[in-house]
Amino acid sequence: MRWSSQALKEMERVPFFIRKVVKKRVEEYAHQQGAEEVVPRHLEACRQRFMKNQESEVKGYRLETCFGDEGCDNRVLGPSRLVEKLDGMLAGKGFREFLQKNIQGPLKMHHEFRVSVSFCPNACSRPQIVDIGIIGAVRPRAAQAECTMCMACLEECREEALSLEEGRLPLIDQTRCLFCGHCVRVCPAGVLETGAEGFRVMAGGKLGRHPRLGHELPGIFSEEETMEIAERIVSFYLSNSRQGERLGALTARIGLESLYRFINVPFEGQNLERQR
Repeated sequence: MRWSSQALKEMERVPFFIRKVVKKRVEEYAHQQGAEEVVPRHLEACRQRFMKNQESEVKGYRLETCFGDEGCDNRVLGPSRLVEKLDGMLAGKGFREFLQKNIQGPLKMHHEFRVSVSFCPNACSRPQIVDIGIIGAVRPRAAQAECTMCMACLEECREEALSLEEGRLPLIDQTRCLFCGHCVRVCPAGVLETGAEGFRVMAGGKLGRHPRLGHELPGIFSEEETMEIAERIVSFYLSNSRQGERLGALTARIGLESLYRFINVPFEGQNLERQR
């Protein structure tokens, strides 16, 4: 459905984490009114209805994703059913019922457990500030092929994580690399190839009065491993959260080490790089 320029401008005022839900509701309402274009009065009518009935819109969890499944050129991995699997897993965990038992007063959107998937390090769906953030990743490695010193990888790498020296294999600075895989794509001689590929996983990010970035678990995980870790994190949250506190507040209260022990991932303080 078309949106007027003023309606689009008004839409920018809606918090990003409920923007998709609001957009869908507004378009449904405008269609019911027989409109062919969304205008500001449709947004205002939906806003009034939403503020009065916000609790009915809360399903207990929210799963967001980027446009990676829609042909984005930056996507670093091939086809994946991860988002579909995550949605199925989250839907069966009873988040709404859990929140109803643990929160005094009406449920609101910010109470929901949030999961976000991005299929490249650009992280358009903001995985760093949700309870579970997942980012597609490809770790490059140097193969035993002769480097032609074409410099294509150096020109492509925005993080300056690569260095070349005549007669030697490329050196990859793992502390700078964001695992986008672009250097592998552009290397004409096959000197750079894919090492590990899969997903990076972050836990405990949140916005609000006390915002924090999620803690990245060490390693790059397969789709199956990512699902297992996500389900363990959910179980940890449901077993330990008090009064609807978010995962980030929970780990701040009882310690990040407790989460790592629960999900069976080695905890090494802030030095969490794990080679695979």
